[in-house]
Amino acid sequence: MTTYHGNLLTRASRTVVYVEQWVCNALIVAFGVLLIINAILRYAFNSPLFFAEELGVYILIWMAFMAISIGIHHDSHVRLTMLTGVMPDPLRAACYWISELICLVILAVLLKYSLDWVTSPAVTFDMAITLGWDKWVFYLIVPLFSATSLLHITARLTDRSRHAFALGVQED
Repeated sequence: MTTYHGNLLTRASRTVVYVEQWVCNALIVAFGVLLIINAILRYAFNSPLFFAEELGVYILIWMAFMAISIGIHHDSHVRLTMLTGVMPDPLRAACYWISELICLVILAVLLKYSLDWVTSPAVTFDMAITLGWDKWVFYLIVPLFSATSLLHITARLTDRSRHAFALGVQED
């Protein structure tokens, strides 16, 4: 039963990270094209795109949050390992699990409050000045990031616990 859920979570995490990487690539291209077009229009025709800077900021914010989620999936986010590097293996493993569980709690709280924030009346009626679009669309990256990061960490912890359990069973 655990194996099926672990595999299902792992496949879901891999699928989500594939989509995240594809969206990040598309956003990088869109950002580059936006900057090039804006520069050409600004310097060649003296008529820049009035919305380019605001849209560029939102694109960068989305890319940053997605890149962090991708890093969490690959377990390549920044860690301070100076202290844990000198610990014995069981204590190091316990610190790893504790830190991952703390991250899960923080992401779950962030998901709850970011959903409340995005659906609040204050944000519902907020508009992007130069784009004329609702800002809640841009703000969706925070709950989206929280949900995908929760999935990535949960899948990784499920895989690690299944692997640790399999090792423990084989040793007996």
